[in-house]
Amino acid sequence: MKEFGKNLMIRKKGTPLDEKETFCNIIDLLEETILRSEKVYDEINIDMINYEENFYLIIDNLLHLHYGEWKTEIIHWYLWERKDYQTGEIGLLEWTNQDTEETKEVTIKCSEDLWDILKEIEQGK
Repeated sequence: MKEFGKNLMIRKKGTPLDEKETFCNIIDLLEETILRSEKVYDEINIDMINYEENFYLIIDNLLHLHYGEWKTEIIHWYLWERKDYQTGEIGLLEWTNQDTEETKEVTIKCSEDLWDILKEIEQGK
């Protein structure tokens, strides 16, 4: 085990990231990882989920601890359900404002849109 990870390169930013930039980086990396796993499955029929499941559970629990249940559910939707990766079709996010009972639908195209919509919902707009 001494040699394990010897070629691992951990990249650190020179300047501290703000919360939005950090969030977007994490979500983008997760999405890339999910896409890579799906590509491996589609191209060579190797299912990576058994190998990766614990990593996703760790990340899920950390997201839940930091962002809470409802934000984590929306993040899950964004990562796993929002986009049909074979057709490229993007689904709508629908939510109801608890104060006004107004229902909204929105298309979330990228992690920055996700951040913005989470903040909008949090503020009750």
